[in-house]
Amino acid sequence: MRTCRILGALVIVGALVAGCGTGPNRADSAAIVGGSSIPLAEAQPAITSVLTRPGLVDGLETQGGSEADIGRAVVSQLVIRDLLGRAVAERGITVTEQQVTAQIDRAGGEQAVTEGSLAIGGPRASVRDDLELVALARSEIDRLSVTADVAVAQTREEAVGLAHEVAAGGERAETALAGAATTQRNLAIRPAETPQAALTPLIGLPAGRVAAFQLGTGQGWVVVRVTDRNLDGPPPAPEASAADRLDQQTLAEAGVRLLTPTALRDGVELNPRYGVWDPVRMIAVPAAEETSLVLPAGTTPTPPAS
Repeated sequence: MRTCRILGALVIVGALVAGCGTGPNRADSAAIVGGSSIPLAEAQPAITSVLTRPGLVDGLETQGGSEADIGRAVVSQLVIRDLLGRAVAERGITVTEQQVTAQIDRAGGEQAVTEGSLAIGGPRASVRDDLELVALARSEIDRLSVTADVAVAQTREEAVGLAHEVAAGGERAETALAGAATTQRNLAIRPAETPQAALTPLIGLPAGRVAAFQLGTGQGWVVVRVTDRNLDGPPPAPEASAADRLDQQTLAEAGVRLLTPTALRDGVELNPRYGVWDPVRMIAVPAAEETSLVLPAGTTPTPPAS
């Protein structure tokens, strides 16, 4: 299930001391998405429900995680659910009760769904999330193409500095890209041709944005300038459809990536007790020093103080 991947990613990211921080603009919010609150009164019972499942915390601790990881995972899923509701409404995507029931049956029943995911709001709500994410990916993945300039950095500090230079545009951007150790210009990504490209964060970054994000735990960072992103590609032949060649879990992960434009447009702010929203990885992370960065291209933002 997609939610297990979210939890696993958060375990890798590290632990957060739950309960600290002064709260967001509205102290009763676990998160604010586009000006709408996800109440603490919704998030905290959901977190408690997960924490009280037999053996879950012990199993998490053996992987180096903590109860705080579950808190971030639950809030991450609630944010994704909010963003997903906005995206499917805008695109006219629907999932029927019959489809939800059929998926639960394929998974082995509601108990199996609960054991295999966070199941926030119950197994039917969890399965609906996954089916809507899959439907979102199916509606876009075969028509999507992205073109970007890419440069590799060794550390977050280096990547953030490079991203600010690239975002400035003009000669500053060209000089910064030329000076990077590894640079690829006009990299074209089309999942219809390379299905596994559906898992790269690039599929969700809008044109005109510069992003810096980590390639993987313990790996270097990458800076990308997205110069074009469109959904105008011709539909592939049925046998060449990326949507048909990817499994449901991968499609759901791609669906999360495709929510990135909605998240960037509407904005996501977390209560500090749950960390900071990462705009590229689309999960909560413990602190701002660990987040990815997304900037508008063609501006000269001021880098944060070191």
